[in-house]
Amino acid sequence: MLKFFLALRYLKKKKIVLLSIVAVALSTALLVTVASLFTAFISAVESGASDYLGDIIIQPPDRFADSNVLVEKLNADKNFFAATAILSTNGLIHLGGGNVKAVSIWGIDIQSRDKVAGLKANLLTQKSAIGEPTFAINGDNSDVMPAFVGIGLIAEPNTLTDEYNFSAIKLNIGNNAVITTGSIENRDSDLSSASMLHSKSVKIKIADILFTSVYELDERFVFVPIDRLADVLALDIKKPADVVHIKCAAGVNPDDAVAAVTQIWTQFAEKTLDWERFYIADTEIMTAVAKQSEYTTELRKQMGVLLVVFGIISAGVIVLVFCIFYMIVSGKQKDLAVIKSIGGSSLSAASIFLIFGLLVGLIGASAGLGIGYVITHNVNAIEKWIQTALGLKLWSSSIYMFSKIPDKFNWYWAWRFFAAAALSSVIGALVPAISAARTAPAKILRYE
Repeated sequence: MLKFFLALRYLKKKKIVLLSIVAVALSTALLVTVASLFTAFISAVESGASDYLGDIIIQPPDRFADSNVLVEKLNADKNFFAATAILSTNGLIHLGGGNVKAVSIWGIDIQSRDKVAGLKANLLTQKSAIGEPTFAINGDNSDVMPAFVGIGLIAEPNTLTDEYNFSAIKLNIGNNAVITTGSIENRDSDLSSASMLHSKSVKIKIADILFTSVYELDERFVFVPIDRLADVLALDIKKPADVVHIKCAAGVNPDDAVAAVTQIWTQFAEKTLDWERFYIADTEIMTAVAKQSEYTTELRKQMGVLLVVFGIISAGVIVLVFCIFYMIVSGKQKDLAVIKSIGGSSLSAASIFLIFGLLVGLIGASAGLGIGYVITHNVNAIEKWIQTALGLKLWSSSIYMFSKIPDKFNWYWAWRFFAAAALSSVIGALVPAISAARTAPAKILRYE
C-alpha cells in the first residue's frame, strides 16, 4: 500500500509527469480515432452493398427467362424474406439543354425491390408518403415510361458544402427526359459472326428522385418498370432478368444461406431453363459483402499500414516516459536510499516506479479513449466547422462515396489501444525502476 501512495504522491507533486499523460492521451486518441473511422468506413461500404444488392446475389452468365418462377421459389423458402429480379442495361439519358449522361438502367419490380432493398426510403418525395412506393404520378401518360432518376444525374452537390438543393431538385419530378439504350444481336447462331446493334430512344417521365447517400449510385442509376424495359429491348424471352437480389429472413446468416440459393437456382436452371451443367456452374452466387471483399480487403490493408506508421510515431511515448521517470529517479535518490535503509527491498523501490508508470498509462489512455470517442462521434460537425472557419472541404461524397463521414466508434480497437498505452507506459518506466532498485543506501546517505 505504501508503494501505491508514494506513486500517487509523485504523480501529484511532479508537474512534468503531466507531459507524459498528455503524450499518452494524444497517441491513444490518434490511434483510436483512425481505427474507428477506418472500420466505420469499411462497415459502411459493406452495409451499403447489402442495402442496394440485398444479402445474396445470383448473377448468371447470361440473361434468362421466367424470372418470376425463380423469385416465387425463393420466396417460398423459409430462409428468405424476399427476392427481386433485375433486368439491366446501359445507355444514355438526355435531360434537356444538351445535358447527356451515361447511365445504368435497371428494370425493377417496385414492390419486391422495396422489400429487398428498402427502395422507398431512398425516394425523395415518396419516403414520407403512406403506402407502398409506386411509379405512378399525377397526369401519368401510359405512353411515357415512368422512371426513378439518381439525384446525381439531375444536379451536382454544392462544391463548398457538398449538399444538394433538394427544393430545386424536387421541381424536376414530372419532367420528361429521353433514354437511349439497345441490345446487341447476332445475325445467326454462329457466335463468331457479325453482330447488329439495335438502339432505341424512349421518352421517360421522372416519377421520383433516388437519393441513397452513396454517390456512385446516385450519379448513374435510372430505375424503370421491368416489363416496360423488356419491351424496349424487344427481348424474345418471357419475364427476362439478368440478376436476382435476395434478402434473408430475420436471424438467417447470408453465408449459411448461399447453399440453399445454389440448390434452388440449380434446380430452376436445369428444369425450367434447360441449361447444361457446365453453364449453370458459371453462375456467381455470393453474399453482397463477399462481392465487395476485394475492395474492403484493400481498405483493411491500408488501415493496417496507417496504424503501423502512427504506432511507430506513438512509440515515442515510451522514450518520453523513460526520460521523465529517469529524471525523477535521479532526483529522488535520497528518498529511495531512506526506504531501502529502513528495510525496503529493491523490488519495493522498483515497483514504486512501475506503479507510477501504470498510473500514467491508465490516466492517459482513459483520456485518449474519451478524446477519440468525442472526435469520432462529432467528426461530421468538426469537418463542417473546419469548412466554415477555414474554407477547407475535407470530405467530398464524389470522392469518398458517402454524403457523410461514417462515425461509428470501434470499441474492439479502442480497448486494444488502451491496453497498449498502459503497457507502453510501464515499459517506459522499466529502466528507471531498475535504476531505483539498484540504489545503494550507504553510498547515497554516507555524508548525511
